[in-house]
Amino acid sequence: MSCAIVLYEQDARSAQRVKACSAAAWEHAVRPGMPLAEAQTLLEPGAAPIQKTEVRPCFARHDVGRDREALVELAEWCEQFSPLVGLDPGDEPDTLLLEVGGLAHLFGGEAALAQAVVTACGQQGLTVHVAIADTIDAAWGFARWSQGLSDGMRSEPGSMAVIPPGDVAERDRLPVDVLRLPVRTTEQLYRLGVRRIGQLHRLPRASLAARFGGSLLERLDKLTGAIAEPLVAHHAREPLSVCRTFEHPTTHHGAIEHVLGELLVQLSHRLLEQRQGVLRLTCQLVCQNRQPLQIDLSLFRPTSAPQHLLALAKLQLALLTLPDAVEEIRIRAVTTAPCEQRQGELFGDAPREHPAQLALLIERLSNRLGRERVVCGELQAESQAELAYRYRPLAGDSASLRTPALPPLPGPLLRPLCLFEPPQSIDVVGIALDGPPAMFYYQRRRYRVARCFGPERIETGWWRGESSRRDYYRVETDSGDRWWLFRRLQDQRWFLQGVFE
Repeated sequence: MSCAIVLYEQDARSAQRVKACSAAAWEHAVRPGMPLAEAQTLLEPGAAPIQKTEVRPCFARHDVGRDREALVELAEWCEQFSPLVGLDPGDEPDTLLLEVGGLAHLFGGEAALAQAVVTACGQQGLTVHVAIADTIDAAWGFARWSQGLSDGMRSEPGSMAVIPPGDVAERDRLPVDVLRLPVRTTEQLYRLGVRRIGQLHRLPRASLAARFGGSLLERLDKLTGAIAEPLVAHHAREPLSVCRTFEHPTTHHGAIEHVLGELLVQLSHRLLEQRQGVLRLTCQLVCQNRQPLQIDLSLFRPTSAPQHLLALAKLQLALLTLPDAVEEIRIRAVTTAPCEQRQGELFGDAPREHPAQLALLIERLSNRLGRERVVCGELQAESQAELAYRYRPLAGDSASLRTPALPPLPGPLLRPLCLFEPPQSIDVVGIALDGPPAMFYYQRRRYRVARCFGPERIETGWWRGESSRRDYYRVETDSGDRWWLFRRLQDQRWFLQGVFE
């Protein structure tokens, strides 16, 4: 069963609409811009009789910041096709622009170049629209509407179009949306019956300027190439890395630590120049005739202090056994973030969001035990208890810097802080078959229920596949223990979900 991924956003009217969707969701008629509720209905099992295969829907809120970060990484990767790669100049760019003039012959022609991009992206698990045209706006438009020019629909995922130079007829078939005008202007053009670029060209330019302003003519001239629109190249940041080769390979830990300290000082200077601190850092020890040994450092807060980084590296060096003499040391900053500088307090220690002592403890534990073993719980918008949280590493992740603090929970806790994963099966004795528990057995012990609160019905969403329907009870035993039990309605079995401490 394939997964249909749908990203949604909230518009100015607080309505949730689809921002983007995967190919599996596209096959089930999900389109960007439609209401989220409509997309959920389309992906419901058995909703459409023409479905070829069942899909498992997955809905997530669109994160603009992470989307841009991923697009920047993709831009750097696409430099294998062109030395000039830029991002779509917009508030939320979703397109990469490549200057391929004079490069097509290296790939066997423009069609072969476009196919190479589609194939390479497909190997990375990406489904893309690719178009090659005379101007930026024309390529942008054909990538979206090349297959749907007759009906105004967008191109299918994975489409490819190569427009010959000077093909005015094909360009005139593009919709006016390609001009990327304000929404109000585009709606006015549609109300006037002007839907294609060719229809705009047949209207007097003076009338267009008087009715819609000069921006429409400017965008139209950029589309046709009458006004040059330069491609602003995205230049990848120079990788923050340093290395040192030993004149004579050595196995002496003191010499290795000394060189490591000098390299960290060099890296620290470069970090300070960019006002950055490191969150994740890798150190490779290249041994003679052996695979390099790698040390991964993860930090809770960005830092550029070489002494602190060296102290963390020594924790892992002490656990390493060198298979052979070390001939080279390489250090690279994998993840960086702006380094925050705070003025110290004159009197006393003011409370901070992340105390330095806590950060030091987290970093030492993460680098000694492993990054994935020092985690924090993060709430998720799920009703099912097992899915209502996830664990995230505290060190080496910039998300810990921007996650807002949760407000205090009002009133008594209705959910236990200690949950069993998976829920523990128990035997329950009740007065009625579908009534509350009167007594239950857990780990060969009998617990008599003194007070019971419930039931609370919790059901999972249909988009998760097989539904889960449960009746939850908060019970207090005669010994004072408080437990969270549920009865699974599908088979009337009882489980222990958690304990109130």
